[in-house]
Amino acid sequence: MPVIFAYASLIFMVALAFLMLLITASIAWGLILTKGIPFVSTPKNDWYRICEVAELKPGQLVYDLGCGKANLLTMAARNFGVKGVGYEIALWPNIWGRLRVWRQQADVEIRAKNFMYADISKADVIFCYLFPHIMAQLEPKFKAELKPGAKVISYAFKMPNAVPAKIVSATPRYSRFTRKPIHTSNIYIYQY
Repeated sequence: MPVIFAYASLIFMVALAFLMLLITASIAWGLILTKGIPFVSTPKNDWYRICEVAELKPGQLVYDLGCGKANLLTMAARNFGVKGVGYEIALWPNIWGRLRVWRQQADVEIRAKNFMYADISKADVIFCYLFPHIMAQLEPKFKAELKPGAKVISYAFKMPNAVPAKIVSATPRYSRFTRKPIHTSNIYIYQY
């Protein structure tokens, strides 16, 4: 019996090490594909607030550029009745997002494609949580491809040359220790 337990433990440890190696390799590959841009999730406290300021309506088509684990899209589909399309090129968040969509049976499609080459012309609303230099690259794409009335909702980072129609604060946060307010990000709303 002790020999069987030892073999089972060894097999478990090897499988766990392989899984960790696979995750690490997918993160590294994602950093290579995105030219060093790390995967960072939108804070959970702000998901609903972002959807509120976007004034989502049932049936709208919402894109999330760099959707990560599809948190925002699945919440928007479930609570606001929208159809979501997410773009995530990094393998690990893409797989995680697909599993979340499947588990929640959300009306969301995750695409493993670089959003710079995606057709965004059908989008009613676009969510972004992208670094400033990426926002600068997207600005001409938005001007050229978005239909009149489409909105771009950017969390934390604004476009360098476009003037937002509105700027709102994200959900207020308070320090667990001092109970004082701490910095929250802005949400920039652009109307096309």
